[in-house]
Amino acid sequence: MATHGGSVRPNSISCRDAIRELHQRVKAAVPDADPAPWLDVSPVLIEMFSEDDEVAFVRRKKMEDRSMLVLQRGLLAGAVRAHFSDGLESRDVPGWAWVGAERNEHVWFEGRLPLDVFLPDEWQRWSCHSVYLDRDAFTKWMDSQPLHDPADLPALPLPYDAQSKPEPVKKRLPSDAPFVTLSEALTWIAFGFALDRDSLDRAISGNAFDATDPQAALSDAIARLAIRASGGQIAARGKYVESNSTDESKVLTAPIDPVRFEDFAQFDILYDGLRYGTGVTWNKEGSALERVLQDRRDAFRSVKVSRADLLKLFPDQDDTARAFFVPLPAALPEIGTVMPLDEALSWLAHGKPSHDIEIWQNAAGDLIFRDPSGAVIEPRVDGSPPPFMETYRQASRTLHGALREGSLPAYVAPTNGGPLLVPRFYWNGVNPESLHHVYRGMAPADHGAGCPILLSRLAFGDWRAAMAASPSAFVDRAPSVKAGRPPSDDEILAKADEMKARGLDGRTIAKRMRLEPGFANVATTTVRYLIKGRWKPAGRPKKDA
Repeated sequence: MATHGGSVRPNSISCRDAIRELHQRVKAAVPDADPAPWLDVSPVLIEMFSEDDEVAFVRRKKMEDRSMLVLQRGLLAGAVRAHFSDGLESRDVPGWAWVGAERNEHVWFEGRLPLDVFLPDEWQRWSCHSVYLDRDAFTKWMDSQPLHDPADLPALPLPYDAQSKPEPVKKRLPSDAPFVTLSEALTWIAFGFALDRDSLDRAISGNAFDATDPQAALSDAIARLAIRASGGQIAARGKYVESNSTDESKVLTAPIDPVRFEDFAQFDILYDGLRYGTGVTWNKEGSALERVLQDRRDAFRSVKVSRADLLKLFPDQDDTARAFFVPLPAALPEIGTVMPLDEALSWLAHGKPSHDIEIWQNAAGDLIFRDPSGAVIEPRVDGSPPPFMETYRQASRTLHGALREGSLPAYVAPTNGGPLLVPRFYWNGVNPESLHHVYRGMAPADHGAGCPILLSRLAFGDWRAAMAASPSAFVDRAPSVKAGRPPSDDEILAKADEMKARGLDGRTIAKRMRLEPGFANVATTTVRYLIKGRWKPAGRPKKDA
């Protein structure tokens, strides 16, 4: 495709060339006065780059700053417009994208505009692409500017289209691949928001983490990851280089021995790698001599870690909530119609597909629960969980038992392939009272990790019917960790009478009492002792006299 100065749009001028033309006009308009009285040029820059002509260097830096602010002011106000172009396609640059650009000289000298890393993915596709302006419109705009008058500089206006800026993305999972880059893994652990190396560099340079010290957060993240990886819990691979001069392209990727993480636990953002030591490469302590003596030349570059292992050990804290809101397939090939876990649990606990509990917080900060009818669920006097929680936990334990023993299969449906069966052994590592609504994976190449867990409606219906026909065959274990205080003897006896009225015998009552809501921490032996002799046997019918 033909391009015009690098852009697919006719009669375009690159932002880099535009700032140069504007710079020449500003120099001519301000021949003697201080171009930027608001700017104090760094003494470090003067010492490094002035080449024995400090006055000329300082004036040049001030002139550049004024030129950049003049153009940025026009872009923010919408008086002059710009567009991205990659040589094949183009897209208008919104005014809000120029907020903060004055802090990034590369925008003007390289003509590439980095975008906020928290923008939706549709915008990330254009981040750091070349920026262009319409030449005629730009020239007309320059002609109209009183370049001799700094006006309100360095103050800049609000963008003309501020209201149209998309809402920032709150969370971004690591890439959907068996192995993800070290940068993605560490930013996921540190911020709950996965960024690749370039995006992380832009985020730090642009002060995107306003409320967090990114270096401290990344140092903590690499320490946590190294502990897990050194124990063999996170598979990693990378390229081992013996020195900085090693040509990485000639080194083959290989698994990283877990024991290496005992020593190589320092994150090198430049190479997405690991160096000897701890923390991050740009935050070393000690004198320069000490660092030279301590530094090793060998390192691991282009490091990647298992996505499944990463999400299993550092799961998405909102993965259950996410399972409630993402669209799910209505049916799967060769399986038929499917249902999510929350529906299955509701059927078991309440006999209907949903039973939403409303949660409110009053002025005192206390949580108030309301059932689907709107009635307030009062807390128990002894502080134990309300009945609906016990009912849900029992349903969760029952369903967990079926999933663990394999009588009820579960599935996931990745977007890049057919449905997958969740391994039965996966449930051995899941809390029976808090099932995973999103599959967290078991192996490095587990493509199903991160997908909502689904059940076959037909299989669940058959299993539930069989359970109703023979409930004693589906008795599950009571939880190993008991919540709340045990019921009193009178409460146990009252519950026993209730179960007796349901047609259960004494042995079954003693065995199943702990599965009743609110009686999870009642021992079987206690029930047997209390009910012994409580009900007289019916005996044989007397003969007629």
